Amino acid sequence: MIVQLPFPSTRDPDEKLSAYYADYDRLFRAAFPEYFIPQDGLWEMPLWVAHLTSLVRTAGLESQFCDLSKVPAEARTCFERIHDATVPGDLVLMSPLAQNFRLTLEVARSLEKAGRRVVLGGNMAPLAEAGDAHLVHRGQLDAVLVRKLVQLAETGGELEKKVRRGKSDELITWAPDYRHLDGYRGQIPLLRLNASHGCLYQCSFCGDAWSQQLVMVEKNALATEVDELARRFPDTKLFYIGDKTFGQSKEAVRNLVEIFRDRPGYRFIVQTHVMQVRPWVIDAMHELGVVTVELGFESGDSQMLKRLNKLSRGLDDYTEKVRMLADSGLNVVLNVMGGLDEETEESHRETVNWLYDNRSMLWLFNLYSFVPYPLVPDFEKLKDRIHNWDFADWREDALPVFQPKNMSPERSFELFMEKVDAAHQIVRAKVDRLALAPHAESKG
Repeated sequence: MIVQLPFPSTRDPDEKLSAYYADYDRLFRAAFPEYFIPQDGLWEMPLWVAHLTSLVRTAGLESQFCDLSKVPAEARTCFERIHDATVPGDLVLMSPLAQNFRLTLEVARSLEKAGRRVVLGGNMAPLAEAGDAHLVHRGQLDAVLVRKLVQLAETGGELEKKVRRGKSDELITWAPDYRHLDGYRGQIPLLRLNASHGCLYQCSFCGDAWSQQLVMVEKNALATEVDELARRFPDTKLFYIGDKTFGQSKEAVRNLVEIFRDRPGYRFIVQTHVMQVRPWVIDAMHELGVVTVELGFESGDSQMLKRLNKLSRGLDDYTEKVRMLADSGLNVVLNVMGGLDEETEESHRETVNWLYDNRSMLWLFNLYSFVPYPLVPDFEKLKDRIHNWDFADWREDALPVFQPKNMSPERSFELFMEKVDAAHQIVRAKVDRLALAPHAESKG
């Protein structure tokens, strides 16, 4: 039984952030009229379910799907739904996030008492303690690990794959199986697709750096997945390429371009690292049909980023790379992260000043306040400074749950909100211009 858990409602959403994202939505939908925000349930399909469905089948097991995304986030309700659809001895696989981690542990304990064998995975699994579940998996699953998981079903314990940093010699030769997700047809605004998994960069604040490896999806497997997505979700033409860094693998980029060459009508959003912005990557983006590029921009302080293992050639180079993307006609979205451990008042000013100085080249901003999730490389360093272990408060739009190095958590959040104000002023000006000239281009 593969279970998608519900999420507790976000408590007291910040008014400034809500106002900012309302304008964000207006500008985004001007470029993507087909985009919509689902009013009920998840904003995206739970892609992990499709991956796990396929992997479980390679291990010789059949699966069911229990979608609890629309039910109340109540342990008793979740337990009863899972219990009634399973029998003693069944494996129940769950992948909690911070917001529903406590809920997951409560449900898991009740299921264990009822004879179900609960398997926990995902980015919060490292915080599970002995007795919380039958089996805890840490890291990314593959076909070999799933077979080991089935073997461990009798004894329980922990399962973790040790990897060597670098590009893996292994290929992902299986395609995700979306048969459990047909109910999302017409309910989601975009599809997510990976031509590779993992990341070779080592940014100490990033929740993806734990992967340490870059694993390619074999071309035929990728084409099979695209064919299935086109068949099951024929009206969804917007793809978000989930590769952590577009251009990190030339082979992955080439596979995407070749597979979609005879599949017209799709548009793409990609994310990449500033070090990957090169002429051939930009050319490939246009050949694929990319219209929007996301870049991480954590700080205008290059020395701080260096201490946090974020590779760059300095702020001038970053500005030039953004200019290259914007001049080629691509919308540039910055993933702006506040609340970093090393941030100072001065580094914050450098960040805000750079945003204002370069606002003509920037389209939108995804805004996050840093959360020290257990798979973030800096987690061990920060663990002793975490003062709030209520996982409901581990939010990227709320007060830091740890003590930053150079200021109080309250001041850190104040600076994050100043970044929100700066982003909103830039985006609001674009929305106002759009209202005055509704047929003008959305970019710029």
